[in-house]
Amino acid sequence: KLKSARSLKKIYFELSNMEKEQHQVRHAYLEEYEGASLVAIEAYQCLKFIYPPGLWPSIQKMIADATQLKVGGELLVAVTGEGISGLVVYHAPGSDENRYFPPDWASVTILAVLPKYRRTGLGSKLLHACLDIAQTDKAHVFAALLNSRMVGAKKVFDKNGFSESGYSRIISGQKYERYSLIL
Repeated sequence: KLKSARSLKKIYFELSNMEKEQHQVRHAYLEEYEGASLVAIEAYQCLKFIYPPGLWPSIQKMIADATQLKVGGELLVAVTGEGISGLVVYHAPGSDENRYFPPDWASVTILAVLPKYRRTGLGSKLLHACLDIAQTDKAHVFAALLNSRMVGAKKVFDKNGFSESGYSRIISGQKYERYSLIL
């Protein structure tokens, strides 16, 4: 039975939308760094309320600098047909940015997913890309410091087998807890 042009158009439209929602995770291109930092800042906007009003511009700069790798690391992005939908900054064992962790540990400093892509598994997909790199780098543990008020991020890390290690640190006046996963 032949399909009408209208139904074929509908199928093509649905397939196109499905393809747009497919997130490809890869290392970012140099020309994507600035755009990635804007995505990270937008994703972190929901945390603005936890910082004193005068501190937020400094936090935004810190996020932008980390995303643009001014402190080192590797930037991985999740992209769709619409652009960057999420990102993560990975640090190999022994790197300078890993100063909060033992030398044989790998870590992430930024994990950001735009609000419209949250609760779709994208954060987990980004973490798993870093886990693969950490294993290649022969890291013994993979870790992150999470602000104690980052409820959504904690759920992503918990769901992926990370556990709170009982270690905390105060950064920019906020309590951060160490989440880790033994590899």
